[in-house]
Amino acid sequence: MSVQSGDGADMSALPFLRLLVAGASTVTLVPLVSLVCIYNTKPDFIIKAIRKVVIWRAGLTVKFVTVDGCRFAYAERGRPTETQPSIIFLHGFSTSKDTWANFIKALPRDLHIITLDLPGHGESDRNPNQDLSMEGQANTLRRFVCAVGLDRKPLHLVGTSMGGGIAGLYAATYRKNIALLTLFCPLGVVPPVHSRMMKAYLEGRNMLVPTTLDDFREMAQINSYRYKIGKLNLPDKLLYCALADRTPHNDFFQKLSDELGRKEKWDVLQRSMGNICAPTHVIWGREDDVLDVSGADILREGVPNCCLDILDDCGHVLVNERTRQAVKVFIDFREQVLNGHKK
Repeated sequence: MSVQSGDGADMSALPFLRLLVAGASTVTLVPLVSLVCIYNTKPDFIIKAIRKVVIWRAGLTVKFVTVDGCRFAYAERGRPTETQPSIIFLHGFSTSKDTWANFIKALPRDLHIITLDLPGHGESDRNPNQDLSMEGQANTLRRFVCAVGLDRKPLHLVGTSMGGGIAGLYAATYRKNIALLTLFCPLGVVPPVHSRMMKAYLEGRNMLVPTTLDDFREMAQINSYRYKIGKLNLPDKLLYCALADRTPHNDFFQKLSDELGRKEKWDVLQRSMGNICAPTHVIWGREDDVLDVSGADILREGVPNCCLDILDDCGHVLVNERTRQAVKVFIDFREQVLNGHKK
């Protein structure tokens, strides 16, 4: 499927491309003229370059490990220690490990951190026989954890959206392997209030698999509260590049969406939350249009030893909309648990 820009791909892309070069700090990706050529011919390369830059700026190193014939990509910073549980970050639907780069950049440098590309996402392999259910992905995560040697002592597992649902199911299943659990607006509970995305889904519209620039703008609106109210400027040139990057993968994203959207799976985390025994921190954006914030109380009441923080003026991508605030409550919870105090 080809991607068409609403106003064409021309030299008006230059302001955006200059910003990209500036954003790389002292690193020059390629000469500006070459960037214009790339924008006109391979716009998805722009997004791939941005991903590499944000991973580098967070001090992360990309690595690979093969498990049962499938290659996992992950980015790592630091080394395991005896005093601090390692942290594994899981991204959401149709995104990748760089989702967490800005968040990780703000964390203390003495922590051992891994951010993983879930199967079929980012640079990890896509297996046509992969079990795409969240339960299946939790079991796949277990194989990765064992492969990198983090099954030997409890770790801190963190996930957002789909990754939050997977993290919660992992914690409910492999309880001895979890020291702390942090869930950012996780999938897998049925909120009493339908979100904008859920209302559209019930009407037969999938807002998470865009095929046009207008679709992508709408997806950006439900994910980012600041974009929706006009406080975040995402130029169409950038959205066009992002759409071009994900369009070749839409068949996979649709297949995954169909699996996650099966009605009998909507409450898969909710049904298992009572089995979670690790101290758990739920963080949600008050203006979330993907998964309504009313789901937060379900987890607070159903997960033993659970605390809740709701952040104002942000939506589903709160780790990027309110990074500083999210990092603060994240670190506060972690330190209080590790120091023996319940929040």
